[in-house]
Amino acid sequence: MAAASWGLLGYIEGGCEQGPRGGRVAADGYEWRGWVFFLSGMPTFFVVATGLTADRWPPALGVAAGGAACGLYTLAQGRTMPHLVTAAVLCALAVMARALVWRRRRAARPE
Repeated sequence: MAAASWGLLGYIEGGCEQGPRGGRVAADGYEWRGWVFFLSGMPTFFVVATGLTADRWPPALGVAAGGAACGLYTLAQGRTMPHLVTAAVLCALAVMARALVWRRRRAARPE
């Protein structure tokens, strides 16, 4: 999650430029962050999906800790609208992971 956030911040800070084949690429000096964002996207998606669908605490706590830490890191890098939106999404993931596990465990409890 940290690698994906760091790579995404490269797009936020550097912006995107027109690529040689017509697509969008990271701005000069930010290509490394673009590759990190690209390569960390799928593992991050798997970790977040596991943390949001699990009924055990460890995966959810990982998403919660990662979302909170990466949200704070994003705010430390800037206060522009893209920074604020990214931090809000990360903090929402952190809260949602814990809340979903708590709700599932409560629903599974015999009454």
